[in-house]
Amino acid sequence: MAYEYGPLSRPLKETLAALQDGLMREYRREYLPAHRRSARRSRRLRRIRGWCRAAGRLEEQAARVAERTLPRIEQETGHAFQNPDVLARVLMAPSTKRLFSDILAGFPEDALPISANDLSMLGNFADDSHALALIGDVTLRLKVLSGAAGFAALADRWGLYESRIGPGPRCSVDSRDLEQEKETLARAVLGLIYVEGGVDALRAVVPLLARDR
Repeated sequence: MAYEYGPLSRPLKETLAALQDGLMREYRREYLPAHRRSARRSRRLRRIRGWCRAAGRLEEQAARVAERTLPRIEQETGHAFQNPDVLARVLMAPSTKRLFSDILAGFPEDALPISANDLSMLGNFADDSHALALIGDVTLRLKVLSGAAGFAALADRWGLYESRIGPGPRCSVDSRDLEQEKETLARAVLGLIYVEGGVDALRAVVPLLARDR
């Protein structure tokens, strides 16, 4: 099973900053004083303003992942990620898919705040965690691990759920769904380590799983 990285045209932080700047420029271009706006124009401006704020939140959250979460994982696993953006991709919440697809559909191609390819790529990041979780789970069970593992505890150890990158407030979930989401995130990070470092890199993480079981 192969997993391919689709690179953005520039680093994630720069891409999100450019998206926010582009949306703000478009907001200023379309802006009219309230007394001159149609209801449709007012809705349009509110929508662009909401997208701009969401892009700003994503940029801040991605920066925290790079500055806090990624170094913690690298220190504990001994695996240095090939690119600081890869962990942020794994932690993109499903709600980002809707955000980026809405922005892509909200402008003619020649007026998009960033390239259509980058917007499409950003929208696909939300699928990465599930693909990598499958890779990590299958590899652990077939090649590395015997018995139960503390995936949710490992997610707590690394603060993965708290590091999720999303455009709005985190929705409350029941304990069962929360446990499953944490397990998926932990498996996804392990899948990423395997893709980059192979079985030996993944095997080095097993003591953490046993400790947190």
